Amino acid sequence: MNEAQWWVFLPACIGMNFFPGPNNLIALVHGTREGIARSSLAGLARLPVMVIMLILLAVGLEALLAMSENAFYIMRFAGAAYLLYMAWQTLSARVNFSAIDGRQNGIWQMAKAEALIASTNPKLILIFTAFFPQFIEPSAEVAPQVAIMGGTFILIEVAAIVAYASGGKGLQRLLSKDDNAKWLARATALALTAAAGLILIP
Repeated sequence: MNEAQWWVFLPACIGMNFFPGPNNLIALVHGTREGIARSSLAGLARLPVMVIMLILLAVGLEALLAMSENAFYIMRFAGAAYLLYMAWQTLSARVNFSAIDGRQNGIWQMAKAEALIASTNPKLILIFTAFFPQFIEPSAEVAPQVAIMGGTFILIEVAAIVAYASGGKGLQRLLSKDDNAKWLARATALALTAAAGLILIP
Protein backbone atom coordinates (compact mmCIF):
# COMPACT_ATOMS: atom_id res chain seq x y z
CA MET A 1 0.00 0.00 0.00
CA ASN A 2 1.59 3.25 -1.14
CA GLU A 3 0.79 6.80 -0.04
CA ALA A 4 -1.47 7.53 -3.03
CA GLN A 5 -3.53 4.41 -2.30
CA TRP A 6 -3.85 5.38 1.36
CA TRP A 7 -5.30 8.77 0.39
CA VAL A 8 -7.99 6.96 -1.61
CA PHE A 9 -8.49 4.43 1.17
CA LEU A 10 -8.97 7.14 3.81
CA PRO A 11 -12.14 8.91 2.52
CA ALA A 12 -13.76 5.60 1.58
CA CYS A 13 -12.98 4.32 5.06
CA ILE A 14 -14.44 7.45 6.68
CA GLY A 15 -17.61 7.05 4.62
CA MET A 16 -18.07 3.43 5.65
CA ASN A 17 -17.25 4.05 9.32
CA PHE A 18 -19.58 7.00 9.72
CA PHE A 19 -22.48 5.72 7.63
CA PRO A 20 -25.37 4.86 10.02
CA GLY A 21 -25.13 1.09 10.12
CA PRO A 22 -26.37 -1.19 12.95
CA ASN A 23 -23.46 -0.52 15.33
CA ASN A 24 -23.57 3.24 14.87
CA LEU A 25 -27.32 3.33 15.34
CA ILE A 26 -27.19 1.34 18.56
CA ALA A 27 -24.43 3.68 19.82
CA LEU A 28 -26.75 6.58 19.01
CA VAL A 29 -29.62 5.02 20.94
CA HIS A 30 -27.34 4.16 23.88
CA GLY A 31 -25.94 7.68 23.87
CA THR A 32 -29.41 9.17 23.97
CA ARG A 33 -30.50 6.96 26.87
CA GLU A 34 -27.33 6.31 28.86
CA GLY A 35 -25.01 9.26 28.22
CA ILE A 36 -21.87 9.84 26.17
CA ALA A 37 -19.27 8.26 28.46
CA ARG A 38 -21.08 4.98 29.13
CA SER A 39 -22.23 4.47 25.55
CA SER A 40 -18.79 5.34 24.12
CA LEU A 41 -17.12 2.88 26.49
CA ALA A 42 -19.64 0.19 25.53
CA GLY A 43 -19.06 0.95 21.86
CA LEU A 44 -15.38 0.04 22.22
CA ALA A 45 -16.49 -3.58 22.65
CA ARG A 46 -16.85 -3.82 18.87
CA LEU A 47 -13.11 -3.15 18.38
CA PRO A 48 -11.73 -6.54 19.58
CA VAL A 49 -14.09 -8.22 17.11
CA MET A 50 -12.61 -6.09 14.33
CA VAL A 51 -9.04 -6.87 15.41
CA ILE A 52 -9.78 -10.61 15.23
CA MET A 53 -11.26 -10.16 11.75
CA LEU A 54 -8.16 -8.23 10.65
CA ILE A 55 -5.83 -10.95 11.93
CA LEU A 56 -7.83 -13.59 10.06
CA LEU A 57 -7.73 -11.38 6.96
CA ALA A 58 -3.93 -11.08 7.08
CA VAL A 59 -3.51 -14.84 7.52
CA GLY A 60 -5.97 -15.57 4.72
CA LEU A 61 -4.33 -13.17 2.27
CA GLU A 62 -0.90 -14.62 3.02
CA ALA A 63 -2.26 -18.08 2.24
CA LEU A 64 -3.96 -16.87 -0.94
CA LEU A 65 -0.77 -15.23 -2.20
CA ALA A 66 1.17 -18.41 -1.45
CA MET A 67 -1.29 -20.36 -3.61
CA SER A 68 -1.57 -18.03 -6.59
CA GLU A 69 -0.99 -14.35 -7.28
CA ASN A 70 -3.59 -14.52 -10.06
CA ALA A 71 -6.22 -15.66 -7.56
CA PHE A 72 -5.32 -12.67 -5.41
CA TYR A 73 -5.89 -10.25 -8.31
CA ILE A 74 -9.21 -11.92 -9.11
CA MET A 75 -10.22 -11.34 -5.49
CA ARG A 76 -9.24 -7.67 -5.79
CA PHE A 77 -11.37 -7.14 -8.89
CA ALA A 78 -14.29 -8.96 -7.26
CA GLY A 79 -13.87 -6.62 -4.30
CA ALA A 80 -13.95 -3.58 -6.56
CA ALA A 81 -17.19 -4.85 -8.11
CA TYR A 82 -18.64 -5.32 -4.62
CA LEU A 83 -17.70 -1.76 -3.67
CA LEU A 84 -19.59 -0.44 -6.70
CA TYR A 85 -22.58 -2.53 -5.65
CA MET A 86 -22.29 -1.24 -2.08
CA ALA A 87 -22.15 2.35 -3.40
CA TRP A 88 -25.38 1.75 -5.31
CA GLN A 89 -26.98 0.14 -2.24
CA THR A 90 -25.94 3.11 -0.10
CA LEU A 91 -27.83 5.50 -2.35
CA SER A 92 -31.05 3.57 -1.84
CA ALA A 93 -30.57 2.77 1.87
CA ARG A 94 -32.91 4.19 4.51
CA VAL A 95 -31.90 4.89 8.08
CA ASN A 96 -34.22 2.91 10.34
CA PHE A 97 -33.96 3.91 13.99
CA SER A 98 -36.88 1.75 15.04
CA ALA A 99 -34.99 -1.41 14.06
CA ILE A 100 -32.51 -0.97 16.90
CA ASP A 101 -33.38 -2.31 20.32
CA GLY A 102 -32.16 0.23 22.85
CA ARG A 103 -33.53 -1.36 26.02
CA GLN A 104 -30.14 -2.41 27.46
CA ASN A 105 -29.31 -0.38 30.54
CA GLY A 106 -26.14 -1.88 32.05
CA ILE A 107 -22.79 -1.11 30.46
CA TRP A 108 -21.97 -4.82 30.10
CA GLN A 109 -25.28 -5.44 28.37
CA MET A 110 -24.60 -2.56 26.00
CA ALA A 111 -21.05 -3.80 25.34
CA LYS A 112 -22.30 -7.32 24.60
CA ALA A 113 -24.86 -5.90 22.18
CA GLU A 114 -22.13 -3.92 20.39
CA ALA A 115 -19.82 -6.95 20.11
CA LEU A 116 -22.62 -9.25 18.96
CA ILE A 117 -23.77 -6.85 16.26
CA ALA A 118 -20.19 -6.37 15.02
CA SER A 119 -19.51 -10.13 14.89
CA THR A 120 -22.70 -10.91 12.97
CA ASN A 121 -22.71 -7.89 10.66
CA PRO A 122 -22.20 -9.22 7.09
CA LYS A 123 -21.29 -5.77 5.77
CA LEU A 124 -18.40 -5.50 8.23
CA ILE A 125 -17.12 -8.92 7.16
CA LEU A 126 -17.36 -7.93 3.49
CA ILE A 127 -15.56 -4.63 4.13
CA PHE A 128 -12.54 -6.54 5.39
CA THR A 129 -12.65 -9.30 2.77
CA ALA A 130 -13.62 -7.18 -0.28
CA PHE A 131 -12.44 -3.64 0.47
CA PHE A 132 -9.08 -4.08 2.19
CA PRO A 133 -7.50 -6.51 -0.34
CA GLN A 134 -7.76 -3.87 -3.08
CA PHE A 135 -5.01 -1.87 -1.41
CA ILE A 136 -2.62 -4.75 -0.74
CA GLU A 137 0.63 -4.78 -2.72
CA PRO A 138 1.36 -8.49 -3.37
CA SER A 139 5.12 -7.95 -3.63
CA ALA A 140 5.29 -6.57 -0.06
CA GLU A 141 4.62 -8.15 3.31
CA VAL A 142 0.86 -8.48 3.88
CA ALA A 143 0.73 -8.16 7.67
CA PRO A 144 2.22 -4.62 7.92
CA GLN A 145 -0.14 -3.39 5.19
CA VAL A 146 -3.17 -4.87 6.94
CA ALA A 147 -1.91 -3.30 10.20
CA ILE A 148 -1.76 0.17 8.60
CA MET A 149 -5.23 -0.14 7.08
CA GLY A 150 -6.64 -1.78 10.19
CA GLY A 151 -5.18 0.89 12.45
CA THR A 152 -6.64 3.62 10.24
CA PHE A 153 -10.02 1.89 10.20
CA ILE A 154 -10.12 1.39 13.96
CA LEU A 155 -9.09 4.99 14.75
CA ILE A 156 -11.89 6.28 12.50
CA GLU A 157 -14.26 3.76 14.09
CA VAL A 158 -13.47 5.16 17.54
CA ALA A 159 -14.28 8.65 16.24
CA ALA A 160 -17.57 7.31 14.84
CA ILE A 161 -18.44 5.67 18.17
CA VAL A 162 -17.92 8.93 20.07
CA ALA A 163 -19.73 10.97 17.41
CA TYR A 164 -22.83 8.79 17.46
CA ALA A 165 -22.78 8.36 21.23
CA SER A 166 -22.56 12.13 21.73
CA GLY A 167 -24.98 13.01 18.94
CA GLY A 168 -28.05 12.07 20.92
CA LYS A 169 -31.43 13.25 19.79
CA GLY A 170 -29.94 16.07 17.70
CA LEU A 171 -28.08 13.64 15.44
CA GLN A 172 -31.09 11.35 15.38
CA ARG A 173 -33.29 14.21 14.15
CA LEU A 174 -30.61 15.23 11.62
CA LEU A 175 -30.32 11.76 10.11
CA SER A 176 -34.09 11.30 10.13
CA LYS A 177 -34.44 14.13 7.59
CA ASP A 178 -34.45 12.76 4.06
CA ASP A 179 -32.27 15.53 2.60
CA ASN A 180 -29.50 15.04 5.17
CA ALA A 181 -29.61 11.27 4.83
CA LYS A 182 -29.38 11.59 1.05
CA TRP A 183 -26.30 13.85 1.20
CA LEU A 184 -24.58 11.43 3.58
CA ALA A 185 -25.45 8.51 1.28
CA ARG A 186 -24.13 10.39 -1.76
CA ALA A 187 -20.84 11.24 -0.06
CA THR A 188 -20.41 7.62 1.05
CA ALA A 189 -21.26 6.28 -2.42
CA LEU A 190 -18.77 8.69 -4.02
CA ALA A 191 -15.99 7.57 -1.68
CA LEU A 192 -16.74 3.89 -2.36
CA THR A 193 -16.81 4.48 -6.13
CA ALA A 194 -13.45 6.28 -5.97
CA ALA A 195 -11.95 3.32 -4.09
CA ALA A 196 -13.29 0.87 -6.69
CA GLY A 197 -11.94 3.08 -9.45
CA LEU A 198 -8.43 2.67 -8.07
CA ILE A 199 -8.58 -0.92 -9.29
CA LEU A 200 -10.92 -0.73 -12.26
CA ILE A 201 -9.24 2.26 -13.97
CA PRO A 202 -5.85 1.30 -15.49
